[in-house]
Amino acid sequence: MNCCFNKCTNSSRSTQNLSFHKFPTNESLCKQWVELCQNDKVIQKFKNHGSSQVSKSFRICSEHFKREDYVLWTSKKKVLHKGSIPTGQQLISPKTTHSNITNWSDMITEEDEAVANNATWSPRGTPNFDLSGSGKLEF
Repeated sequence: MNCCFNKCTNSSRSTQNLSFHKFPTNESLCKQWVELCQNDKVIQKFKNHGSSQVSKSFRICSEHFKREDYVLWTSKKKVLHKGSIPTGQQLISPKTTHSNITNWSDMITEEDEAVANNATWSPRGTPNFDLSGSGKLEF
């Protein structure tokens, strides 16, 4: 699996400890992800088939999200908050890649563990998205 972000070369085969996130199926939120990834194939798929097909076909690696975008971050699993949006850039510097971080538990805060273990957790507040729109991209 490859990251579809423009100019990102991360793949599940070459980079360990990355997560690859599906595009959201919500049209409005998916449109934001599509615009940020700046990949012509993704844009065309969205324009022709909508968010459900983009979600099935493409992934964005965890290097394009901020640490605070995650409700859970471990070496084996990274779970995004509902409504998270990629940054449009890779956030981890080349010297600090996922493959050379050896102790992921150092990155997990006590708050993260409490949230991850809380069965009653609900998503954090997210920006208001226009869910009534047509879902069509205008370029």
